[in-house]
Amino acid sequence: MNNKLKTIVTVFALLTGASFSYAQSSVMKDPVSYKLKNGMTIIVAENEATPKVFANLSFEATDKYLAEKAVVKEVLTTMLNQELTAMDAGLSFSDKGINLATQHDQFENALQTLYAYISAPAFNQDAFAKAKNTVLAHLTAQDKYFPATVNKNSLAKLTLDDVNVYYNEINNPAQTVLTVAGNITAGLAKNYTKKAMNQQKPVTEVNKTYLVSNN
Repeated sequence: MNNKLKTIVTVFALLTGASFSYAQSSVMKDPVSYKLKNGMTIIVAENEATPKVFANLSFEATDKYLAEKAVVKEVLTTMLNQELTAMDAGLSFSDKGINLATQHDQFENALQTLYAYISAPAFNQDAFAKAKNTVLAHLTAQDKYFPATVNKNSLAKLTLDDVNVYYNEINNPAQTVLTVAGNITAGLAKNYTKKAMNQQKPVTEVNKTYLVSNN
């Protein structure tokens, strides 16, 4: 098995709480990786021992941004958590990306829901204001760690346009990785993903300069 793929799927399985064991399960197949024409990477590890399928869509571009992007990243994360939870579709967001957990026979529909959402998330002023207030409450209470660049001043200067620009930067298929583990074959997971992505609108080219001051 490719050690890098094994490590990714092992960590992913532990994060989702799945009962995957390379040492104990003879039905856990080696992970396989595909690169789609649009540049997106899919990693699939089939495990017939579980009735469920777990998936994680990771925005790899977030790892390369410097501290000046911390405030917009924090607000976006809060907005995604608000909206994905409200959808009640088995989706959630963490610093590892968008997570999906479902029964194997519901995975195709759940994946389509995920891609329909990331194609056109409900980023409006009400959701933006609610997310900023949530972050501000944590800053005031000092009950959560934030980088120094996430402060009341930088938060006040942040706009919804800044969030949309940042989201369009990171939501780029060439910079995303979909990891799938559970009761699904690699071929089927690939086909479902390609079908779901056909619903996704092209990423709009936008000015990628981040103008918000953190001082």
